[in-house]
Amino acid sequence: MDRRQFLTLKGLKGRQRTRHYVLSCDWLYNKCLDRRLSEHGDLEKAIFDEEAIRLVFDELDDRFRDMESVRVTKMEWLVGDLRKEFGTLMRGFRSRGGRVLTERDQTLEH
Repeated sequence: MDRRQFLTLKGLKGRQRTRHYVLSCDWLYNKCLDRRLSEHGDLEKAIFDEEAIRLVFDELDDRFRDMESVRVTKMEWLVGDLRKEFGTLMRGFRSRGGRVLTERDQTLEH
């Protein structure tokens, strides 16, 4: 960084967050579902694999650190433990300055 960049703060931006991510909750549901124990097609009686939940949500938390916004689709798939973990993930993302858009938010903006 040269003196001019330093004085104008151009070189101090670091990692810029300009990326956007689309998170489909049906994808999330299917990644975390324990297929051996769950009944097919019954969202409310779904049983989730705790290890899969931890791995998927940890990976998403890492990925979201560089994101400016996350658009969430198909939120009706968020049930049980998945809803709780999702809430924790999004609170953390928002606390770091991220913006969460849901399908409902998208229809209001247009």
